[in-house]
Amino acid sequence: MEEPSLFKSPQGKVLIVDDEPDTQEIIRRLLQFEGFEVFTAFTGEEGLKRVEEEHPEVVLLDFSLPGMDGNEALRRIRKIKPFPSVIMLTAFATVENAIQALKEGASDFVKKPFENDHLIHIVHQSLEKYRTMREKERLEEEVRRLSITDDLTGLYNHRHFYKTLESELARLKRQKTTLSLLMLDLDHFKRYNDHHGHLEGDKALKKIGEIVDRSIRSNVDSGYRYGGDEFAALLIGASIDQSLVIAERIRSSIEQAGFHEITVSIGLVEFQDHFTLEDFVRSADEATYTAKNSGGNRVYTYIP
Repeated sequence: MEEPSLFKSPQGKVLIVDDEPDTQEIIRRLLQFEGFEVFTAFTGEEGLKRVEEEHPEVVLLDFSLPGMDGNEALRRIRKIKPFPSVIMLTAFATVENAIQALKEGASDFVKKPFENDHLIHIVHQSLEKYRTMREKERLEEEVRRLSITDDLTGLYNHRHFYKTLESELARLKRQKTTLSLLMLDLDHFKRYNDHHGHLEGDKALKKIGEIVDRSIRSNVDSGYRYGGDEFAALLIGASIDQSLVIAERIRSSIEQAGFHEITVSIGLVEFQDHFTLEDFVRSADEATYTAKNSGGNRVYTYIP
């Protein structure tokens, strides 16, 4: 007859780290019967490897292990993210052991020999705790993402532009690298919006946001909706010549995007030693203004 666990979908992933084969087998069968996906290890070192490979949600970890003991394994497991809930197992339970385990980050503590129902209850409880923590982490990340992202284009927003600029200028001064800024102002966007309606205008802004995002270097540069029909890009470690290639790529892509009326004026500036943050942004604004007043649909480089 097949084990009942084969007929259940896994409730969660559990790793058992215990050097006693009989204990390990009893726990494995109990948890598989409950529908858990179970992995096993006999040493702390093997347990750490399993945590990194299998990403269990709950770890049952014996205090007394050959080589690396349970306390040290617990400390190392807690450094791995996303980290699981860890239940410590011991045949020599003391108040001091329990307190130490909880201080090290264990979610619970179970004395051997254990009652089967009690162990299963603790595992379910720890799994719930783990999933609640992960959901909280996910929600916090979503709130953080929304706070720095422009809803329409998916680019970073105006507030995050200044926050990033401050940190990049601090890094520039430490590492003696370069930083260039592109400021983009759409030509004839108001006329396009008035003629085609706000819905089509929003579609155009979204498409232009996509153009900016794919034209800059992934995981190096960052793109922003600066406000209204204005965009910006911070180009990290880019010289004027490199930045000019990126700026021209954005300009020509917008010209060829099929909006007919909409083009873009781009101001480009490389950070200078004597600049303040305000000088840097103002210089890019001035370059954009010059590009626009020279007929638009062009890139103008600020010359100090």
